[in-house]
Amino acid sequence: MTESNTDQNQIILGYWAIRGLVEPSRIILHYTKTPFINKTYEQGDAPDYSRDEWLNEKQKLGLDFPNLPYLIHGHLKLTQSKAILYYLGRKFNLMGTNLKEQAYVFMLCEEVQDLRLKYGAFSNGPNGDSQTERKKFLETILTEYFKKIDQYLQKSNSKFIVGNQPTIADFQVFEYLDACLYMDDEQILLDKYSNVKQFLNTIRNLPELKDYITKIHDQIPLHNKSKSRSIRSIDTDFFLFLAAKFGGKVIKRKDQV
Repeated sequence: MTESNTDQNQIILGYWAIRGLVEPSRIILHYTKTPFINKTYEQGDAPDYSRDEWLNEKQKLGLDFPNLPYLIHGHLKLTQSKAILYYLGRKFNLMGTNLKEQAYVFMLCEEVQDLRLKYGAFSNGPNGDSQTERKKFLETILTEYFKKIDQYLQKSNSKFIVGNQPTIADFQVFEYLDACLYMDDEQILLDKYSNVKQFLNTIRNLPELKDYITKIHDQIPLHNKSKSRSIRSIDTDFFLFLAAKFGGKVIKRKDQV
């Protein structure tokens, strides 16, 4: 799945071969039609779930804080998913057109980041493989967030989630809500929240993204396929690399948004 190119000034985005927390940045690069090297690391299969493919390179890349995800662009070397997201937002002028819009961009990115971490923690926790517990999680946590975002979208009444031009918030909110829908076995959330449904459709059908989302994005696992470990032993993306009870393999939804 790794894309290669010999241009030394080309952006390199390194991560596990999953969506996780870096997929919004991948989406931004595809939306802006930016050539980049999508450097992915595969995790081994059971019983060891080896991480050697990443660990063998971890200390050789010149990163100040070696971790996944990372972005290398010439002499710039970044880690931390939000630092990468905000760098790309500024680079491609996707941070809003004024101070108020910029503030809302940050707020929305942080709001859905909270949701994604809760979703990842549940998916990787002891109840992640229980359909009954997933339904409870959907009816409480996911419903609460979808309702709030639906109300925000109705109130804002703009073409995109912040104003009339796309921002990084559009792509982060899209990705994290889209990931949550894989837990909706009965497909009830979007029937309840029409503003969210319309927003997701708007992003999914952007001409710059439509092919990527249907042909590649939808085929990438949400989480890694690792066994249970102590949080202290995990150095990448916090909860998302605990045991993948849910989303460690590609999930086919009955009907994509």
